[in-house]
Amino acid sequence: MFVFEKANQKFRFPIITFCLIVITLCTQFLDSNNTYAFTPQKEFGFSLFSSFFFNSSFVEWTTNAIYLYMFADNIEDVIGPLKFFFLFMFFGILTNLTYFLFHMNSIVPVVGTSGVISGFLGMYFVFFPKVKSTMVFEKIAFKDVPIYFSLSIWILIQGYLYFVELHSEIRSTYAGQVVAFFIGMILANGFVHHKYLDRLEHNLRLSTFQNKTVLCPSCNHPIPAKKYGRFHCNVCQTNFFFDRKGKKFLP
Repeated sequence: MFVFEKANQKFRFPIITFCLIVITLCTQFLDSNNTYAFTPQKEFGFSLFSSFFFNSSFVEWTTNAIYLYMFADNIEDVIGPLKFFFLFMFFGILTNLTYFLFHMNSIVPVVGTSGVISGFLGMYFVFFPKVKSTMVFEKIAFKDVPIYFSLSIWILIQGYLYFVELHSEIRSTYAGQVVAFFIGMILANGFVHHKYLDRLEHNLRLSTFQNKTVLCPSCNHPIPAKKYGRFHCNVCQTNFFFDRKGKKFLP
């Protein structure tokens, strides 16, 4: 299953997200990923920090790069580049430690950015629940699905795959992805409590209304605006009032 985000406008260019996509691409050209892979039975070392900068194949890198491009850029926009980078490291280490906890005797090395991305998806779930998305299951696609629903299905599938893994010889980071997702949700609520979304909303409002557009407070969809007043978003069907002081939802 894949989840594709629809337009979610940003205030600033996501420089750290872009750099991480390039770095993870460059690591694909190194001789052996196993040198940097994390293996529970080995002593903890540099691999605890390096493994999530690598991917097992170009297909995996492409998938993870798309998710970083679609979702992580908006997380960086909310919390800022420095905090975003530290969270990237935190989610990667958290995923590796979870893999160690659930598979202490495993000799199977793991690499990949999927655990980090899962943490950012958990944050996106909290920050932008009403942004529209497209869910793709092989040849079937469901369009204009609220992100809170599509990501709920996504994390349920990751949990199911972990239980399947328990009864096979396969060893992967599904458990770490589930843990990172829920920790991401907890952290995102902390950022909301400290008004990070309000600051982003204020910056977006100031920058976009100069171009005679106003952003929907539910899904961030830009709406043409000739003057202040009452607005209706055709994307998420939200009614709101916009004046010089900001936005207010209407019944």
